Amino acid sequence: MNIENIDMLEKHDFEYLKNIDFNSALYFSAVMSYKTIFNASVVLNCSAPTVSIMLKRFCSYFPVPLFEREGRCLRPTKYAVELDKMIGETFLKFALAVNDDSRNAKAFE
Repeated sequence: MNIENIDMLEKHDFEYLKNIDFNSALYFSAVMSYKTIFNASVVLNCSAPTVSIMLKRFCSYFPVPLFEREGRCLRPTKYAVELDKMIGETFLKFALAVNDDSRNAKAFE
């Protein structure tokens, strides 16, 4: 899939994507934004082990490592940083779309 020329998802894209746990992408985004598993757990209102499990699940979808361990810290790889830019942008647009209450809905009536 060439990102620059995307107009719409195709059938094979939907079939691949339906097997991905998108909730785990949200956990990845929280870890990237808040820098630690603990901070992400506070923001997501869940336990640190839950964040860790979801992060591991998300990382399993990629053929390259997303984090490197440095002692007790996780350092994102360059791939993870670039991936987070795309995912973060997508979540931001989605959040704006679903949180923009009825103001935009009235424009389509």
